[in-house]
Amino acid sequence: MSAPTKRQLSGAQRRSLRAMREKLLNMAAEWDGVDQFCMSALEDLACACEQAAMDLMIEKDESQ
Repeated sequence: MSAPTKRQLSGAQRRSLRAMREKLLNMAAEWDGVDQFCMSALEDLACACEQAAMDLMIEKDESQ
């Protein structure tokens, strides 16, 4: 089996990052009304995951 292409690797890692984002948002929701600092910290991490996923986008001409 050959190594994944840049596009395949990027897609898999974007999906993983977005799954982490959802988990972090669920964790943040558990802190709602309990501790705003913890909730905010988790939301910030979720935003960082989404930004990292966006940064991994590969344009069609870069996918080779």
